[in-house]
Amino acid sequence: MKNIAALSDIKSLIVNVSEEITQKNLLNFAHTSLDIDGIEYSSIDIIYCNFLKYSKQYQLLVFPNNFKHMIIELLNYQDKKRDELKGLITFRLYITKTFFVIYENNKLYSYQILNQEYSKDELLNFIDKNFNIVISEINEISDIELKNITENIDDNEIISSFSNINRKSNKSFLLYILYLVVCVFTTIIYQSYENKLFNDKKLNKINTYKKEYLEISKILKFKPFKTEYIKLINTANKFNLKIISFNYSPGNMNIKVSTKKKDSIYLFLNDYQNNLLANSIVQLNSKDVFVSTINVKTN
Repeated sequence: MKNIAALSDIKSLIVNVSEEITQKNLLNFAHTSLDIDGIEYSSIDIIYCNFLKYSKQYQLLVFPNNFKHMIIELLNYQDKKRDELKGLITFRLYITKTFFVIYENNKLYSYQILNQEYSKDELLNFIDKNFNIVISEINEISDIELKNITENIDDNEIISSFSNINRKSNKSFLLYILYLVVCVFTTIIYQSYENKLFNDKKLNKINTYKKEYLEISKILKFKPFKTEYIKLINTANKFNLKIISFNYSPGNMNIKVSTKKKDSIYLFLNDYQNNLLANSIVQLNSKDVFVSTINVKTN
């Protein structure tokens, strides 16, 4: 089927974490993890990010956007209408010659390619050790059955368990346009009001309003953070740090960076030592990567 991504089209990565990542930081986490592991992706690729809560891991699935679904999403299709025992979490395992797929109830949970032959007991021990779950049901699928599934299922009836986190949002752009429109209308309204006051020959009162308006504008004038941002980018590049997230508010910045060299973080902190408010450094499990969360005072 043209709309189904085969195994050769899917790139997979499992990353150990200490806790579930907030939705707003999920895309930065995915990009950083793929970059560290040397997995190539484009800005238009589909990226699924699934939290494996029982083993505290994330599985990233990447495939081109000319596909609607992955072949691993089809295996449970025939069983999805079966009644599950209420209140129980069941894990169903599908095994082929080249890969296995785990479903939690009717939702795709995890997938891995088999690089060697495993007996059922060996595979169950592997899953128990690596995913910390117990399989409730095992289904073996032959090559012929797999071919029949991909050829006979109507892909329009398939509902994906995930959403594409790599999809670009135009929300910020729309907010910016709305801001400009409000500014234009506010300016027009103010000018009309000002002209009316002049026509009413209340010049003294107008001058008083103008003076108050200018004083308030100076107090409320927003300080652009361009200078702080340029310094941050240059300093991060200088010490080969990758910026994972960046939050700016008047008075302080919260920065999260990653690197394979812990000393690079200390050099970065040294550049911000006069404005440093707080910092922490952690090492990602099973990865030679250090992540630092830094809070600094802005000028």
